[in-house]
Amino acid sequence: MLFNELNLQDLPAQKKITGQLNILKNALGEYWQVPVMIAKGKPGKILGITAALHGNELNGIFAIQHLWQHLDVKQLTGTVVCVPVLNVLGFLNGVREFSDGKDLNRIMPGTPNGTSSEVYAHALMTKVISKFQYAIDLHTASFGRVNSLYVRADMNNEQAAIIAKLQHPQIIVHNKGRDGSLRGAAMKLGIPAITVEVGDPQRFQSKMIKESLVGIH
Repeated sequence: MLFNELNLQDLPAQKKITGQLNILKNALGEYWQVPVMIAKGKPGKILGITAALHGNELNGIFAIQHLWQHLDVKQLTGTVVCVPVLNVLGFLNGVREFSDGKDLNRIMPGTPNGTSSEVYAHALMTKVISKFQYAIDLHTASFGRVNSLYVRADMNNEQAAIIAKLQHPQIIVHNKGRDGSLRGAAMKLGIPAITVEVGDPQRFQSKMIKESLVGIH
């Protein structure tokens, strides 16, 4: 299914829907699109799970795919919106940054009138992140680092702290989220959000992915 907007209230209940969301048009007048996977159960809260804001961070993609296979909308209260690849251009090029070399997790919430990465970031916040009531953003380490399974969260926010602890991470790092991060921008919108760091970049790590799924489930 092709979406111009995520009007979740208009989608049928107890259904799983996959498709592409038009984000914005590029210089050729063609839409950049992100994949979306929506599992809508009975009326309830909306949880967003995102990955690959850095295009070379792969573990979160597989975690979302595995979660999707096991979501049962007949037993689900609420809606789960999965976006396995936020930074489509970075993912296709196998790089961390957006096409103009900017780190999308340093320029959130972007701006409607700026560089290509700033406009793209703004569109992600407007068309995707703002639709959530809770958010889990999946990442990995950057180059040259080895990660444990850990969570970044503002533990002074009661709901974010609950979500963080439910992940059963090896480590919880307490901070409000740096300016420009997706998590920080979501929190400013009143959306309790956490970042889950799942291993290392540019590889699929089965053990780490399985451990992350325990908390996400």
